[in-house]
Amino acid sequence: MKKAFNLTIWSTAAFLISANEVFAQPLKTGDTTLLDNPLGPNTTSFTALITKVLDNIITPIGGIVAVFFIIYSGFLFVTAGANETKREGAKKALLYAVIGAAILVGAQAISKIIETTINSLK
Repeated sequence: MKKAFNLTIWSTAAFLISANEVFAQPLKTGDTTLLDNPLGPNTTSFTALITKVLDNIITPIGGIVAVFFIIYSGFLFVTAGANETKREGAKKALLYAVIGAAILVGAQAISKIIETTINSLK
């Protein structure tokens, strides 16, 4: 098993090194080919990058996860019935889901405040 794992690692490394040699071609002298910014034309600073990552990746995924865990805690409440220990577990799950959603919203607000402050200092 260890030999197979080592063989996989070494063959992957060899492939990546050889692929790098084949595809990494230097630009010719006088070549003015420019690449478009894949994050959009307005993403030219670190604060814009952080804002774009928060707005387009972390917030939507975090929101979906928070909603999922709130629904899951509701399911735990329904299945708990009269069992007090299960009900306490459902309360904890709901509390943690709400705290996570609050942290997500707080991170968004703090990011906006920092971005506004840095932009006003420029």
